[in-house]
Amino acid sequence: MGTKRSLWDRVGIWLSGICLVHCLLLPLALVVVPLGALVITWHEDVHMVFAALLVPTTALAFYQGYRKHRQKRTLWGFGPGLALVLLASFPGHEGLGVIGGTLITMLGSALLIWGHWQNWRLQVRCAQNACLPSAKHAAAEPAST
Repeated sequence: MGTKRSLWDRVGIWLSGICLVHCLLLPLALVVVPLGALVITWHEDVHMVFAALLVPTTALAFYQGYRKHRQKRTLWGFGPGLALVLLASFPGHEGLGVIGGTLITMLGSALLIWGHWQNWRLQVRCAQNACLPSAKHAAAEPAST
C-alpha cells in the first residue's frame, strides 16, 4: 500500500489493544496470583495510566484524520469509547465493581480500536484520491483565517 498509517491511529490501536488484553487477563491473574488485592490495586493504577495516554492519542488521531477526510463519523467510535474508558478509570467508578469496570473498559477499548481503524481507512481513501464528497469539497476550499 502506498500510504503509511497515521502514527496516532497506530498508537491508539496499540494502546487500546493492550488495555483490552490487560482486562481480559485480569480474571486469570486474580485466580493465579495469591495476592489478589495487590493485583486489583495495580489494575486500578494501570487504568488511570491508559486513560491518561488515550485522551491525547485519540484527540490527535481525530484531529489529524479529520483535517484530511472531514468525516465526523469517526467520533462514533472515539467519543463513546473514550467516555467509557474514562468512566471506568477515574475515582468514583467503584460502584461498577471490578467486573463491571472491566467490561466497560473492554467495550470502550473495542470502540476506540474501531474508531482508529475507521479514521485510518478514511485517510487512506483520501490519499488514493477517493475521498467522500465533503472531504473533496473541503480540500478545494481555501483555508480560513
